[in-house]
Parts: sequence; structure tokens; C-alpha cells
Amino acid sequence: MDFKELEYVITIAQERNISKAAERLFISQPVLSRFLQKLEDELGISLFERKKRQYIPTYAGELYLDMAKEILNRKEKFEQEISRVKKSQAGAIRVGITPGRGRTLLPKVLPDFHRNFPNFELNIFEEDVSTLERYLHDGTIDIAFFTTVKKIPESYGGFRYEVLSKEEIVLCTSKNNAFSILAQEKPDRRYPWIDLKKLENECFILLKENMRLGQLAKEILRENRMHPETMALNSIDTALALVGQQYGVAFSSSFRIEEHACAKDINIFSFGDTALDWDFVAAYREDFEKTRPVEYLMELIQQLDQ
Repeated sequence: MDFKELEYVITIAQERNISKAAERLFISQPVLSRFLQKLEDELGISLFERKKRQYIPTYAGELYLDMAKEILNRKEKFEQEISRVKKSQAGAIRVGITPGRGRTLLPKVLPDFHRNFPNFELNIFEEDVSTLERYLHDGTIDIAFFTTVKKIPESYGGFRYEVLSKEEIVLCTSKNNAFSILAQEKPDRRYPWIDLKKLENECFILLKENMRLGQLAKEILRENRMHPETMALNSIDTALALVGQQYGVAFSSSFRIEEHACAKDINIFSFGDTALDWDFVAAYREDFEKTRPVEYLMELIQQLDQ
């Protein structure tokens, strides 16, 4: 059996006429008739019932057609995959990521990616979320990894958004402070829960408002009608280092927080009536082709982000 023979039988069934099928297949009618007769002889059963010069598939013919279509569909998918593999042998991807996330993820992701796709170049753009969104719109980058506070549909505004993980926004305090005695264990929270109002007299170390966490922190304080002393920084690492030294408290993502360099010096708390989460997503244009290297990069990042 070869693929051409499968196509012959499918075409006969579609045309229901041996002459028209032969014409469509660019072969002579006698050649096609001999092929069909030989095939039916080999199978020991008729695939078509001949009625008034029409070829109507028998039950056996329908079984053969189902098998033929499945095989040809698999062949097509296989060829598409082979094409994708060929495209993945060399090329480049322009990747956007926020600096904090890049500092954590890229040293672990890039060596693995390079081992698997040594001839594929990753051009990295480390920027804040607003800049990454602009770069996506103007085509500077192909794909971006960042967090979103508001729920975005999978397809929106000409872009696709794939959620790689969900992360809780938590409050961090120094382990040397006594705030842990104010905390409560709640079954629906990953961390001990604390009432933000109890910390209103503390200095809240925030990120600047061009950063997503900075924007969110301002919103949290506003919704809780809190007006504490604040300090704005560019780096969550600096903020957590200051927290560890009892300089204040800070909001952070739960993303790998237990592995942070300052983890030994801080306590982590949940807060609010319901847990506040944000999505870590991969965003790209709807017409962007996700080749195997792109998919592999997304898989590596998703594994590390969980």
C-alpha cells in the first residue's frame, strides 16, 4: 500500500465515476479501473458497488475510506511537524521579559535552550511591562513574558495570551518584627493571614509606578484606605533586602519567594478578604508562528515558574 493508492480510492468515492476520477488524478481510465480491480482482488471483497455507471462505496469500502483518510491526515500532520523541525534548526527569536523575572529565569533557561537549539539565537529585551507591550505592538519583539493583574481573554486585540502560572501577591515583613503573632492560619490561604490595617504605621517599600507591582501596591493601599509612609524603588531585590533589615514592609509576588536571597530574613503573609492573584503570561501576535524552539522556551519558563 502506498499513499497514492489511498488517494485513488478516495477520489473514486468523491467523484462516484471512474472516468471523472481518472481525469482528476491525471491518469487514464483503464489504468484506474485495473488498479481498483487488483486492489479488490487482493482484499477479497468489493469496495464499490457499480450502479448505473456510478461507484457507491460498500460497507467494506467505507471502512477502507475511513482508514485511508486517517492515514493521509496523519501523513499531513507528520509533514507539517517535519517542516517545523526543519525551521527550528536555525533562526532567531526576539524575546521580551521584565528585569526581575529575567534575572531569575534566564540563567536557568538559556543554557538548556542553547543545548537543544544551538543554532537558534535568542535576542533578549529586558524592559518594564508597558515597554514590552509597546514592543509587541510595533513588532520589536516576537514574544513577551510578563504579569497581568486584570484577566485577559486568550485572544484579545490581535494578540494571544497564554497563562503560564498564577501567583499570589503577598506581604513581606522582617522576621525580627513581631507581626507573626498577629497572623492567623486560614485553610484557603497558602501563607498565614494578616490584617493590613495592623501595619499602617510601618513604612511600605513599593516599586515605582512604571512597574506592575508598583501600580498594584498603590491600588491595594488605596482600596484599604491606608496612607502609610512609603518609599519607591526600582528593584524588588532591594526592597526585600531592606525588609529583612527591618526598614519596612513590602508587597511581592509569591514567585519563588522562598528561594530568594533574603528569604531567611523575612516572613511571608497573605492578606485581604480574598487572595490577590496575578497571571504570568506569554504574549505574542496572533499571526506569530510558534515554532518548536518557541514552544520549548515557553515550556522551560513554565516549569521554572511553578
